[in-house]
Amino acid sequence: MVEFFKDFIAESKRIVWPSKSELMTKTTDVILFSLVVAVIIFGMDFVFSYGMQLLHQLA
Repeated sequence: MVEFFKDFIAESKRIVWPSKSELMTKTTDVILFSLVVAVIIFGMDFVFSYGMQLLHQLA
């Protein structure tokens, strides 16, 4: 168990953290990508719902 924590601490010292600007850039990219995907899904849902309403009106 002690060996595990020694290895854990040694590995923790090797972590390379991103700079603040890199972190902000990547965070912005993820948020924008998520918004684009949400808009695409919303659009597809709207089109399919409208199509289903048209089919129900024909029946």
